[in-house]
Amino acid sequence: MKTQNLIALFLFCFISIGSTNATDKENEPKLNDKKATKATNALYQKLSQVSAEGKTIFGHQDDLAYGYHWWGNGSDVKNVTGDYPGLYGWDMGEIGNDKNLDGVLFSDIKKYIKEAYARGGITTLSWHMINLKAKTSSWDTTRVVDEMLKGGKYHEDFLKKLDLFADFVNDLEIDGEKIPVLFRPWHEHNGSWFWWGGKNVTEEDYKSLWQFTVKYLRDKKKIHHLIYVYSTDAFQTEEQYLERFPGDEYVDVLGFDDYGAFRENATPEREAWVINELEIVAKLADKKGKVCAFSESGLEAVTDDTFFTEKLLPKLNHNEWTKKAAYMMLWRNANYEKEQRDHFYVPYKGHSSASDFIKFVEDPSILLESELSKMKVN
Repeated sequence: MKTQNLIALFLFCFISIGSTNATDKENEPKLNDKKATKATNALYQKLSQVSAEGKTIFGHQDDLAYGYHWWGNGSDVKNVTGDYPGLYGWDMGEIGNDKNLDGVLFSDIKKYIKEAYARGGITTLSWHMINLKAKTSSWDTTRVVDEMLKGGKYHEDFLKKLDLFADFVNDLEIDGEKIPVLFRPWHEHNGSWFWWGGKNVTEEDYKSLWQFTVKYLRDKKKIHHLIYVYSTDAFQTEEQYLERFPGDEYVDVLGFDDYGAFRENATPEREAWVINELEIVAKLADKKGKVCAFSESGLEAVTDDTFFTEKLLPKLNHNEWTKKAAYMMLWRNANYEKEQRDHFYVPYKGHSSASDFIKFVEDPSILLESELSKMKVN
């Protein structure tokens, strides 16, 4: 081959490789907040890497605060598996009081978040805000969103709630470094059981509520350690998922919740929704340059002893797209003595599904806290 042809071939390969790398970099998920802290960017990169490697961080709501037969400082996940979950969920409902809506002291939640972060764990916060008009709960569907927006009767009350939240997350700090947090507000909005969802709010008012929340916390309160998670309830099509999407510039993670697919009476067709949902969210995340997640789910009281290995794991590992969920979170283990009901989603020690749960977390695709903490970001 002539020298000039060799040179041309070399240049073509060099340019092609460079172009491919540049394209890959352009498509890498990036946070919308240009002032995001170094630790927050690092967490987002880690989530992106977990997704790219086809692994999933396992999470559990309220894990450290209480369990099925105990209260205060523990973990049902650790009691069964020997390791903590990689992700911890907490709720900001009733912020302004001493305790949240699940009866956990907000001061304790801060302590648990700091302890988990020091070990390498991740925190996600949801917010079942009270209905500011009815002064009740988030399940009171009295229409109020239009009156919470600027100029509305309850706008100042809304600002006070956001200020309380800002004070809370600003206090999440270790050695001068703000702890990055996944923030999942106004979730399951395609259903009508919350005042911010479904028929209780117009599409435009929901978008405005979300956009105002982000802009107020990021731009007014100067909070730069939040990663914003958009999370619907169950859906069937991309159009349904995006129906009230507030815009790419206000969302960092695409997530969804689905309990119906795992109920005891769920048909095989209904179970298959999860695969479809995971594929839709993963493909959208890939297209939009974002991270995807299965943000909330589970089987209440774990009535199926092989639920984790025969129902949940096969859905997460069904194909290359379903494997892209960076994390998935099961709901809380309510304390039976306090609530007098079987409302738990992770087996406690001695439960008949415990051995199946151990097999589930031992799968190479599932990450608990110790594995997550050792993971190096490329």
